[in-house]
Amino acid sequence: MKYLLASAVAALAVTGFSANAATNLVTNGSFEATTQAAGTWNIYSSLPGWTSGPRGVELRNDVAGSAFDGNNFIELDTTGNSFIAQAIATSFGEHYTLSFSYSARPGTASLGAHSNDILVMWGLKPITLLSATNATSEHQWSTYSFDVTGSYGHSTVLSFWALGKSDTHGGSLDNISLTTPVPEPETYALMLGGLAALGMVARRRRQPR
Repeated sequence: MKYLLASAVAALAVTGFSANAATNLVTNGSFEATTQAAGTWNIYSSLPGWTSGPRGVELRNDVAGSAFDGNNFIELDTTGNSFIAQAIATSFGEHYTLSFSYSARPGTASLGAHSNDILVMWGLKPITLLSATNATSEHQWSTYSFDVTGSYGHSTVLSFWALGKSDTHGGSLDNISLTTPVPEPETYALMLGGLAALGMVARRRRQPR
């Protein structure tokens, strides 16, 4: 029992130290792995960590808006609607927090309500359909978060699909992350309380009758 308690306390201590540093399981979630000069854009057949459709993915640096995180962001309506996808190592049934930032392209309100639509897929499951208009000259970033679970097998494919009008003017994406949920402080307090109760039971069992 003493060894069990010591191991549990050590594991809790390690968990506590790492609680504020959740690891992003998405590779190149802010699209900074490719050097794109300020004020320029380019269409790539793929980006580090990401595969794409035949029409590629458009990487921008301070063109038609600015990034939410870092310098670069992407647009999926290149010469027409496209997509990006990434297979991420997950555990079956494990819960994860998926988050990303989205904005309609600046100055596209006149193109209609569905020019900037992006479908978010987790495996074969649709997560949400992003849709907005933007009459301003800058991005209007919004950050979204969803609870998702690992698919059967050793990985789950995360993908983003341009589903708006295929008019070369689409929605923008940045700051994509997938993390395991971090327990709240109250959870640690309950765990410590449980360990203390186990310790009291162990001491009583060792006392002579």
